[in-house]
Amino acid sequence: MRKTTTEEIEINAEAFAELCGAIATLGSGIMVERLLRELCTPTECVDMAKRWRLVGELIRGKTQRAVAAELGLSLCKITRGARYVKAPDSTLASLARIHQGGRRRPNAHGRDSRKS
Repeated sequence: MRKTTTEEIEINAEAFAELCGAIATLGSGIMVERLLRELCTPTECVDMAKRWRLVGELIRGKTQRAVAAELGLSLCKITRGARYVKAPDSTLASLARIHQGGRRRPNAHGRDSRKS
């Protein structure tokens, strides 16, 4: 895997900030999902989903090794996620705590796709 350089990060910082602002205006999870599926490869979407899942599993009290085995992730990625879970100002961990019960996913019509 290619390492991103500090120069690349700096050159693209403005565009990244603009993208973040654009995502914030979408107003619905369905629209964010559509954007991410258009913007990212399927592998990138799976990687993001696994990172989200790992934070949730750590918050629920699973061990780092158990999460690594379950999700097929390296301990390095798990350790990074654990750092965010422990950080008091982590947006990722705060959001995961809010959603840790597992939200119901709305269908295309905005209704819950699972039967109660």
